[in-house]
Amino acid sequence: MRSPFDAPPWGGPAMDMPWQRKARMSVARRFPKLMKVPKPSVRLNESDRMKFARREWIAVHTPGHTHDHLCLFDQETGTLLSGDHVLPTITPHISGLTAHGDPLTLFFDSLDKIGNFANQINIALPAHGTPFGNVGDRVQAIKDHHVERLQKLRDTSADLSRPATVMEFSTHLFSPRAQGSMADSEAFAHLEHLRILGDFERRDKDGAYEYVLKD
Repeated sequence: MRSPFDAPPWGGPAMDMPWQRKARMSVARRFPKLMKVPKPSVRLNESDRMKFARREWIAVHTPGHTHDHLCLFDQETGTLLSGDHVLPTITPHISGLTAHGDPLTLFFDSLDKIGNFANQINIALPAHGTPFGNVGDRVQAIKDHHVERLQKLRDTSADLSRPATVMEFSTHLFSPRAQGSMADSEAFAHLEHLRILGDFERRDKDGAYEYVLKD
């Protein structure tokens, strides 16, 4: 299992985090019994049903933000617990540090899954922000946002006319305020998506990945 203290696979710096969090994680790694991670008491599969809050909820597996992300849908009232998958004003972080080689494709597929029954959703309750409607429109807006980012990477590579690192591409996708390990990780996820599509070539130079648009 990869540690947050490890350098990422694309050759950039390890995640920068406050010393307090580093200390807690170091203690947890050395003495795991002192800081146990919560374990789920019930595991749900796609389309499983469970009852709580006097409602019956249908499990909707929506990998992308995390591989095990789950939304819950109440058909009777049209209520969706959208978690971190569909958010009203921001988009969830799509990390390149996953076991799946193309988390962005997983995310697109999961957005389509929600979009396919969006006309049945009256209200979505997200993990961040306030409840919202028009879920189908929001799903499309999030997809459009990532499609625009993919095109931005193509245009940036064409303008540079040379291979560039993940960290360099990241500066073209994110504002200076947002720069850091999470921005690099999401840039890596998008670059790998384009590589798998056949749009980009990846090269290894001095232990760091570089990407360049194919001719």
